[in-house]
Parts: sequence; C-alpha cells; structure tokens
Amino acid sequence: MNEISDWTLIGKSVPRREDAYLLRGQGKYLDDLPVPQNTMHLGFVCSPYAHAKIAGVDASRAKALPGVIDVLTGADFSDDILPFAPDIQIDGYRRVERLVIAVDKVRFVGEYVAVILADSPYIAQDAIELVDVDYDPLPAVSGIEEALKGDAPVLFDSLGDNMVFESHFETEGFEEQFDSADLVLEEEFRLGRVTGLPIEPRGCLAVIDEVADTYTLWTPTQIPHQVRTAIADHLQMPESSVRVVTPVVGGGFGTKCHVFPDELVAVALVRRYRRAVKWVQDRREQLLSDPHAREHLHRIKVAVNRDGVIQAIKLNLMTNSGAYANYPFSCTLEATGAARMLPGPYRIRNYKYDVVSALTNTCPTGAYRGTGQPSCFLAMEGMMDRIGRTLDIDPADVRRRNVVNPDQFPYVNVVGVRYDTGSYLQSLDRVVELSGYDEFRARQPRDRLIDGKYRGIGICNYTEVSGTGAPGWRVRGFAKMPGFDSARVVVEPDGRASVFLSQADAGQGHLTAFAQVAADRLGLEYADVRVFEGDTAKTPFGTGTFASRGSVVGGGSIIRCCDKLIAKIKRIAGVILQADPADLVLGGGCVHRAGAPGNSLTMEQVAETAYSMNNIPLPEGEDHGLEATDYYDPPMVTLANGTHIAQVAVDPDDGRIEIENYTLVHDCGRVINPMIVKGQIHGGTVQGIGEALMEEIVYDSDGQHLNANLLDYVIPLAMDIPDMRIDHIETPSIDTVGGIKGTGECGVTGAVPAIANAVCDALAGIGVNIRSVPLRPSFILEQIENARREAAG
Repeated sequence: MNEISDWTLIGKSVPRREDAYLLRGQGKYLDDLPVPQNTMHLGFVCSPYAHAKIAGVDASRAKALPGVIDVLTGADFSDDILPFAPDIQIDGYRRVERLVIAVDKVRFVGEYVAVILADSPYIAQDAIELVDVDYDPLPAVSGIEEALKGDAPVLFDSLGDNMVFESHFETEGFEEQFDSADLVLEEEFRLGRVTGLPIEPRGCLAVIDEVADTYTLWTPTQIPHQVRTAIADHLQMPESSVRVVTPVVGGGFGTKCHVFPDELVAVALVRRYRRAVKWVQDRREQLLSDPHAREHLHRIKVAVNRDGVIQAIKLNLMTNSGAYANYPFSCTLEATGAARMLPGPYRIRNYKYDVVSALTNTCPTGAYRGTGQPSCFLAMEGMMDRIGRTLDIDPADVRRRNVVNPDQFPYVNVVGVRYDTGSYLQSLDRVVELSGYDEFRARQPRDRLIDGKYRGIGICNYTEVSGTGAPGWRVRGFAKMPGFDSARVVVEPDGRASVFLSQADAGQGHLTAFAQVAADRLGLEYADVRVFEGDTAKTPFGTGTFASRGSVVGGGSIIRCCDKLIAKIKRIAGVILQADPADLVLGGGCVHRAGAPGNSLTMEQVAETAYSMNNIPLPEGEDHGLEATDYYDPPMVTLANGTHIAQVAVDPDDGRIEIENYTLVHDCGRVINPMIVKGQIHGGTVQGIGEALMEEIVYDSDGQHLNANLLDYVIPLAMDIPDMRIDHIETPSIDTVGGIKGTGECGVTGAVPAIANAVCDALAGIGVNIRSVPLRPSFILEQIENARREAAG
C-alpha cells in the first residue's frame, strides 16, 4: 500500500463530475427514462385500515374503466412470488412473513391490497378509487409499550404475542460493579418515528428481452445486486435472467437499501404479460409505506463515582418494528445497533442491556441514516450532561474523564467492537476551542436568561459505525448480507482506465471520488479514469452503498484491484525498459524507473503490448489484456468519530428554538475528497436538525397515520439551517485498505443529541428536564409551563 505521502489526488477537493449535468437538469431519473410503447402502468390499492380482515375484493367497476388492463389481488400472486421475509439468524428473533399483496389480512395503513394495470398512470390512479374492498376491522395497536401488554391485539396469531425480537447482554460481575458505585442516575429517553424522505420517491420500470428471455428492472436502489438476488429467490427464476439497473438516484439515505414488494410485483407482471410495466410512487405513498425508522425508548441507569467516572451502565431498550420485517434488515438492524453502540467513545467496562422489539400496526421500520446511533447517543450523551449537573462538573470535563484516550488504541469495547484508531479526546478539545464553548459558559447566567431568551449549549461526542464487513453483519444476524464489495479495473488499449464497481451512487459523488482513488493508484490523470456502477450486468457482485460503507469498502476494492494491475503493468514495462519491475514507478500516465523519468513508457504503450497491438511480445507466461477483479470484505467495522456543539436560544413566549452557533469536528480517517465529505456532513446535520426539532411521524391509537403529507410532516427549510463550522481531523484506520473510514451518518448522529442537550441546558435553570425529541414549540411551551407550575407549588 502506498504511504500517505505518495497520494497526489487523494485529499484534494476535486469538483464533482456529477454536478454539471445534474444542475443543468440533464440527469435521467427513473421517471425520465424512455419506455416501450405498450408499457403498462401500475397503481396499488392500499389499505385505509391499520388492522383488518379482507372479506372480499370487488374490482368490477375498476375493470370497466376504459384503459384498465387488469386488476389483480394477492391470490393472483400466490403461485408467482414466495412470501417475503429477511433471513435473520440470531437468538431471540422470531420470523414473520409478508405477502407482496395482502390476501386475508392487512396490518398497517398503506399495505398493498390489489394492483391495477392500466394504459397510463392517470387511469391507474382513477381505477384505484373504483376497487371496492370489504374490510372487517380489527383492534389495532400502534405504541411499543401497548403492543407488549398481555391484552394487546396480536398481529400474527402464530406468535401468540407481539414480541418479534429480544436480545440480552451482561458482563461478568455486572451487578456487583453496578452496586458499588457512589450513585446511580436514571433517565428515560424517547426518540420519535421519522423517515428519510428522499427528494425522489421510489418507482420501477421492468422490461423484457424476448430474444434472450431476460428481465431488466430499472429501480433507484442502493443495493442493485441484492435486489437481483431477492427477485430470483422469490420469483424462483435464474439469477442470470435478471438484470437490475439504477438510473440517477435522487437520494436514498438508507430508505432505498431495502427490497420492496412492488419491485417483485413488477417483474412478476412482466413475466406474466410479456409487456413492460412502470410505477412511480407519489409522496403520500412514500410517507405511508416507505421504511420508517427510530421510535426508540431507552430506560437507562448509569452507576457513577463522585469523580464523574462511569462504573456501569444498565440499559432497557424498546423499539417499534412496525407490522413486518423489512427486507433484508428487519428490526434487528436498529435494535442491536443502538444497544451495541451506546458505549460510544467511552471506557465502559461493565454493561448490561435488555432489548425488545415489538410488532405494531404501523409501517415497518428499517434503515435510515444513523440506524440506531442518534437514539443511543441521545441517551448516552444526555446522561453525560446529567452526570455533570448532578456532580457540578462541566459536561465537557465529564466526557474527558471517561473517553478512550489516544494511548489506548486499538481498543476493544465492552461488547467486543474493535476501535482501531480514533481521535475522541482530540476532536472534543478541538470543537470546544473552535466553538468558544468555555467563553459561552463563562458568560452564561445561572438562569440561562439572556435578552429574554433562554440560552444553552450542548455537546455530542460520538462514534460512527462504518465499513461493516461480513463479520459485522453476522453478529447482527444478517445471514444473507454479503459484506464485501467488488471492483473490476480495466486499462483500455488507449491507456485510459475504466472502473466497474458493485455499488450504486445515490448522491455521494462516486464517479468523482472513486476516479480519484483509481487515478492516484495507477498514476493516471484524473480525466483518464471513468467509473461505472449500478448495473448488475456490467459490474461484479457486491453488497451496495449504505451504512457509511461506500468509500471504505468500495474504495478498498478499487485499491486492491489497482495493486493487482500495477504488478502486471510493471512486469510488462520491465521487459520493454529492461528494468527490474521493483524499480519502476507509475505517475503522470507513464511508467519509469524511480528517479529517471526520462526513460519511460506511456500507459498507452504498455496497454498496446498487453493487448498485442504492436510487435512487442508479452513476457513469457503473461496473459493478454490489462484488467483485474478483486473483492474487499473489511473487518467487523471501522469507527469514525467526532464531536458536535450546538448553541441555542429558546423563546419562552412561543417555544421556538433558534440554533445560534453550530460547530463540529469529524474524523473519517483518510479523506478522499474534502469537499464531498463536507457536503455529506452538512446534509446529514440538516437531517439531524429536522429529527431533533420538528420531524415525527404520528400514529393515533388506532394505527391511523396522521401526517402523511408534507404540510403536516415538517422538514427543515433553508431558513432553519444555521451556518456551520466544520473541521476535520485525519486519523487513518489501521484495519482498512487505504486507511479510509466512513462519513455518511455522522451529521445526523451528532446533531440530534447535541441540540437536545443544548435545549436541556438552556432550560435547566427553570427546572425543565427534556429527554425526548422532536422538540416542537408546543412541546417546549408545555414543559416550561409544567416547570413553572411545579416551582409555584
């Protein structure tokens, strides 16, 4: 592997290739793709009930509508598509299956009951209103605690109750260590239900090649190879007969790294009717049935000594799985993630957790940016502040007393996660300095009231799971999650390079960043490298782009490929230059002896020999061509880290919260492209601000979704976003190829706890103790009023 000093493009803010055509409106998203003339358009009839038996479906009125081709119910797919369930192999998990179209029973508002095939999307939408479904409503349950009660309505009779997953962990001698601490602090933290809401809703276009008898599915997915495998498995067809292609993707944020019933239905319909089918989701459908996330309840007890050092932690975590297990992750993704990562950057040696996930009559939960980390750090960082207030120690100092120190790496945490490198103390100290934290504390009055507003400051010191390989997925029960990614790098006959990668870009800038990696490694000009991905017919198999793994695993596989290729390039060039391959170096598009650039070959000259396009013979035993394929399956995980500090003002008259200052420091190891990293951090932090202050999907007690529109589900606008000061520390990983760590989820992970802690700090002077998000104005006013009432006696 090259030393740090050898990189010339890595670490440079190369402008994104993607921006030029996207900003000009030239990107081809799913709905921009040309379709065959006889394409059928799909519409899905969705259940208006959270829990009901299906007594019958009468589609006669819909079928009579001109332009309607057919109306199908769940029974029509029983022989075509196997029941849908992720392959989870972990103690405590109870398998539940989902039909792509419900047959006898619906379990959440938005579940598919029938599918319309029509000549246009508009006719399909009109026909949806004409399908008469006879429902027999059943009692519903939407809350976690209610679902786990003995008398709760049961979603699956085969289970007998609504517990779908439980997990337990306890270190040896825990109770003794817990009981021996000086004091025990206890809190309850709640994180509301949210969704990723990418700007482009989902959809799919499925077409058939009658000659080859193959099927192509265009879908804006983050996991094209896993979608192909799921289609082949559930439709019982050869994997080689299915091709999955991702067009330009308008954001994913984890919500598009699932496999969806509509994707399976689309391919099944193409196989049945031998005609193309297309479906594009509307915004209401997106909010009703795309994966939701969070809705966690942490009950946490921290045993701490008088010096502020934590002795032991006891966690009871409850999560809402929704009505089914989303494919391929299920509820174990967030539940195990939140529990295992709660110790974060701290030296916690005594730990006990009990985790339970409940089935409810709500949309299934799944992956969304952060996957359990915003909730576990809401609890952990909230307790750090609570320790500080209780013991009269500054919250920053509490963190310093507990953090993993630089001389303790590599460090294995209490649940067995290896922290190879990190800058936990350095990032905290840096952000304290940059934000003016100490100066703010010095001028902050005891009652926090300045100019009619309560002002406070909050910290979040976090770790970010990234680059998860197969061992990391197996620990969490994902039996069919590959973990690795693959690359094929080809030096073409003209000396330029093509990179074929198993991942799929959803806005991360892969075409730019991965071209930088390959060009740097091969000694080529950046302009001479092209990256291709998101097409299972052209790229090698791999896991996909999610969970802050793109740069770590994709970049690692490219580096490994290039290293294979470099060895061959040097062998060929060595014969021509009559030099020892070990003495040759690559740079500037040429191969030459180290220290003697005048005696060189261009990459094109080497390629011509490799492809037998000149009279120079290949070295004896050397194969033709100039390409390599390699795979990278990293260790369990590598952890990025960072610290956020938010300074807020709370208006006691209207409950509004203004973020007056926002500073963060992040360490993602080797930075490929600082500008892209900054964009990732900025975007994630915006989503964290939304999650902290305004976003929440609300269900009533009957399982009715109360805000499935963008009037009521509020997301941040430009005026809600403060200026951010973003700084970087680079601590390269010693476990990953290239020293790269991930950065996709740090923004949301750090923002939610930092803002919550800042608001709690602002209102601490009047006795408000806030331990749940979102912090909407009405909620803040209620808390202030309650505190004033208690103070008045």
